[in-house]
Amino acid sequence: MYLKAKIKTLISNFKPLTKEEVDLIVERTVVKEFKKGEILLREGQIPTKCYMVVEGCIREYLIKNGDEKSTAFYTESETFTPPSQKGKPSNHYWECVEDSVLTVSTKGYEEELRALLPRLNDVFQQIAIDKINFAKEELSQFISSTPEERYLNLLEKKSHLLARVPQHQIASYLGMKPQSLSRIRKRVIEKEKNLAK
Repeated sequence: MYLKAKIKTLISNFKPLTKEEVDLIVERTVVKEFKKGEILLREGQIPTKCYMVVEGCIREYLIKNGDEKSTAFYTESETFTPPSQKGKPSNHYWECVEDSVLTVSTKGYEEELRALLPRLNDVFQQIAIDKINFAKEELSQFISSTPEERYLNLLEKKSHLLARVPQHQIASYLGMKPQSLSRIRKRVIEKEKNLAK
């Protein structure tokens, strides 16, 4: 019951769904629990599922020259869909950073919902547009910022990740080595101490 209530709250954030539409979606939503370290998608697999995080944290990464490169983290209320084109094998992995509870949907599930609620086409389209615009903004900011600015941006917008994700994965996500992240964190803490004097 608790999870259904939480899902209802999360889905209610997708505008402009009515209470009846939200209830129908929640009623048909498939919810699954996954353990920390569980892999939801591997490189080379053809992705068939989309997810929304109810509880937990998921890391998206790829392997380049033998090194894992973190490309995204998804936490409560965020949705994630295959990064590759339909029917193409994935270049990425999705891994549970924590024990996680996720809604799981497939193409068939989405088609069934759209048949019941034709207005969902517009809602799904708006969600997709918002995600694309957000990703563009994040990429522009990443490309045009220094490593320290990237860390400060993470502190401002996603500070909760610092307590939930191993430092080497955060460093990879920010495009630096763990040692560089340690130096930047020390520098930022020193600056804050000096400002507080």
